[in-house]
Amino acid sequence: MNEKETTPSYLELSNQAYGIVVDAFASANQRGLDYWRSVWEIVSRPYSSTAVDSNVRDNFERANQIVALSIGELQANGQRTSEVVEKLLSVTGNLQDSYVHSLRGLMKTGISNMNFVRETTELQFGDLAQRLDQIRPASAVSAN
Repeated sequence: MNEKETTPSYLELSNQAYGIVVDAFASANQRGLDYWRSVWEIVSRPYSSTAVDSNVRDNFERANQIVALSIGELQANGQRTSEVVEKLLSVTGNLQDSYVHSLRGLMKTGISNMNFVRETTELQFGDLAQRLDQIRPASAVSAN
């Protein structure tokens, strides 16, 4: 099995991470706008009466609605943050796997290059030794 087929590229992983971040940002902005729209709807709702005790009750009810809305929003934010972190950790794990495969490929290439250099050097030394052996008998005969 080819490592290229099983390991996503850095570009694919970067695109995934970018997509996750952009999606999280857009989702957070949309939730924030929805939250403040809901708060505005609660706060801007007209009072049902002009009586003081009715207005006090209505204000407590509105405050209770805003607190409940805020708690729900905080829970949703926590859940969404957890999901985003999980996705980013997954991409980070894939990035680490890709990095390890790249290093493994570099090491294999380096070892292959070293073996080629060793074999070439052995051949060159062998050729040099043969030439020296050919030159020695000729020089030994001429010296006599």
